[in-house]
Amino acid sequence: MVWAVFSEFGKLTDDSMKNSTRLFRGLLCIALLGGFFLGNRISWASDTLTIACIPYRPKPILQEQLAPLVELLGRKLQRKVQVVIADSYADIGERLHHQVADIGILGPKSYVEAKAKYPAIHYLATNKSPEGFYHSLILSRKDSGLRTIADLQGKSFAYTERGSTSGYLFPRQLIRRQGFNPDTLFSVSYFLNKHDKVYAAIAYGSVHAGAVSSTGMDDAVQKFGDVFLVLDSSDPIPRNALVAGPHISLPEVRKLKEILRSAEDDAIFKENSQELPNKGFWIKDDSLYDIVRRQQEVN
Repeated sequence: MVWAVFSEFGKLTDDSMKNSTRLFRGLLCIALLGGFFLGNRISWASDTLTIACIPYRPKPILQEQLAPLVELLGRKLQRKVQVVIADSYADIGERLHHQVADIGILGPKSYVEAKAKYPAIHYLATNKSPEGFYHSLILSRKDSGLRTIADLQGKSFAYTERGSTSGYLFPRQLIRRQGFNPDTLFSVSYFLNKHDKVYAAIAYGSVHAGAVSSTGMDDAVQKFGDVFLVLDSSDPIPRNALVAGPHISLPEVRKLKEILRSAEDDAIFKENSQELPNKGFWIKDDSLYDIVRRQQEVN
């Protein structure tokens, strides 16, 4: 552009040359300022750091469980931090891609799907509460007379939703492992969206059996009593992944990882997390979730 302006100077009159010189200077200033702002842009989606979380538990419970993380990041980054509970499991990748959110908390299945669709998102950490793994459980009531997967033939069954790792993907593989087709085994299948609702449906006898995350068992027993029987349990599954959007720079990604890595040694975070399941974060890499990818290939 600059050379094109210079090449025209020989054809201009004195007056037009003055005007063109002013135009050239203006364009040069715009180019220089544009380069400055692009090179020094703030990569957060806005002045507030936004964390988007999958809706695997009721919103008040998730807000409570994420409060220590919100406080930690706000204090370490000197920024306002807010949590948004997404409408669906598939929603987080879209929010990160379009810079509506900066950090996402994804279930293993939804993380693998988001990473496949948007490869530029950055893995940060995995929830460590307490050991970094959990299980998918297929449950019935102890007094139902149902003791095996085979006993579920022609019975009603509850999943959470199709985006769920432990509430859909892994239990279907457990059923196949026993030699049955999850699409034809049950008389009817329900999708209740949240693990708490599946626990409740089993406890109240609204369904014969259902698939849940082991992370909700203690709360469910406390609420409904020791009424649940485990018919089958999956291999260990890595817990929720924390990821950063593609717009977050690599230096900021490294800083976020270090904050999360040292969280369990932070006195305030430890105090705030005493009564909550998440005690810190496990810094691994994307390959931790290959077990989920393998399950998807055969599902």
